[in-house]
Amino acid sequence: MNLPGRKLIVPYHRKFLWHTMDWPLPFRIMNRRRLFLLTSLSLCLPIFSKPTPLVPNQVVVVYNSTLPESKALAEFYALNRLIPTSNLIGLEVPEKTTIDRLTYEKAIRQPLVKKFMENQWWELSKDQNGTSVPFKTKIRCIALIKGIPLRISREAVPKDEESSTRQFKKQNEASIDSELSLMGVSNHPIGGVIPNPCYNKEISAATNPAEFMVMVGRIDANTYDHCNRMILDALDVEKEGLWGMTYLDLWTRGGSYKLGDDWIENITKASINSATPTIVDRMKNTFVTNYPMRDAAVYFGWYTQHRNGPFLNDQMQFKKGAIAAHLHSFSGAQLLNPAKNWSVGLIDRGAAATLGNVWEPYLGFTHRFDIFYDRLLKNYSLVEAAYMSINVLSWQNIVIGDPLYRPFKTTTVRTNAMVKDRDYKLIRYAQSRFPDPEIRLAELLKAAERTKSGTVYEMVAFHTLEGGNNEQAAKGFRRAKELFTDSADKLRQDLHLVELERRRDKIPDAIKILKQAKKVYKDIPEVKAVEGLLTILDPPSPPLTKPKN
Repeated sequence: MNLPGRKLIVPYHRKFLWHTMDWPLPFRIMNRRRLFLLTSLSLCLPIFSKPTPLVPNQVVVVYNSTLPESKALAEFYALNRLIPTSNLIGLEVPEKTTIDRLTYEKAIRQPLVKKFMENQWWELSKDQNGTSVPFKTKIRCIALIKGIPLRISREAVPKDEESSTRQFKKQNEASIDSELSLMGVSNHPIGGVIPNPCYNKEISAATNPAEFMVMVGRIDANTYDHCNRMILDALDVEKEGLWGMTYLDLWTRGGSYKLGDDWIENITKASINSATPTIVDRMKNTFVTNYPMRDAAVYFGWYTQHRNGPFLNDQMQFKKGAIAAHLHSFSGAQLLNPAKNWSVGLIDRGAAATLGNVWEPYLGFTHRFDIFYDRLLKNYSLVEAAYMSINVLSWQNIVIGDPLYRPFKTTTVRTNAMVKDRDYKLIRYAQSRFPDPEIRLAELLKAAERTKSGTVYEMVAFHTLEGGNNEQAAKGFRRAKELFTDSADKLRQDLHLVELERRRDKIPDAIKILKQAKKVYKDIPEVKAVEGLLTILDPPSPPLTKPKN
């Protein structure tokens, strides 16, 4: 849901001169002093800076001490990221997805604050109202390990907030991850949201001047094996590079929901500009069941409640290190059953990182996918990109994967390492070698013929389609189909041609292609994609009803 804007009055120095900033509702109303402590830093944060990577001793790893597997995973992560063992913290917490606020306070927040004080990882300053705010913070990131609960349930509005006129004051449920971002700030209202000073900035966690907050990520999934894989995949991809295709799925519902589509359209441009083969579905339905989603390195889409489309195909696997996220209100409501919701289902299909929401966040208070992707491209880490793309804290949002993962750390193409992922490296190399678009296109087509690359032809054809040249795109898809040897890849070219005909409102021609494809590809799982599109474009006639006597 897109929420209206409202002016939030923020004092920006001690003489109480007033500064106004646009902020969408809901927001938290605090006394002047407390609001100053939380927001004044946001007014002086730099807009642009080069990423300064987090160093291992700036990261704390938190695990469930009652679960040996949780401790082992924490130690495995610390070992691989060279995080000091003194930065591992075990908490005795229930093995539950959801806990109440009291349990969160006693079993998680208070023990962590105590540990931070004991280790001198920060200092706390108190004002005349007794509000504590951290400063001189040495720890900038917390990695929560599988076994730590995921979310805090809603409770009755505290008595001191009952008379408040704040919108959504009853919504005091939250993700534990987002709540921990402000764990050192005491006495703040628990309902609604708090502005995030890092939003839409370019700020390294290592040098973030907003010392009152920490960035919190989570290594979690339905199995510990997936958690281990995410850690190792991140390390491998940082060395080898993330190579593959980008798949984007718009909702095209319009109205206030256009906002989410705009984010994905921005990703489309950024992905194409980064020389990544990019496939975009702009139809109202999501990618159909068993859509042949090959070599998916990046996926962003919306809007269904549970994992569907290509992710129902047991043969579908993301590329190593893939970034994948699906926008839905409860995408991360649980991380145990991959068939439900989205975040865990994407990890189960091989993704290394994803975003999610544990309760209803409203569209305006979810991660902005385009900012998230942009910051990853600029070599920020996963947790940094997530925090720069969310405008609020103490809310419903989570980021899953190695918090330190930088998927685009390696983007340079070495000509002596072209064998693996050859076609994707060839495309990236052409962009750097031939800055003129027309010359680059000609050289890519020559290379595609020389190497018999269906991938290069498909990429050129789809990007040509994005530019509005339908006829040239159709020729490219047909040539790609001739060059591909795998049946699923050939089918995908037919599906591109179907979409092209749909864009031109030539539905009979699209149906003709699908009916032929149904015969040709009847023996592969991806034929369900054809059947799904036929149901949409050429639905069967309703059954005849018997006349009433």
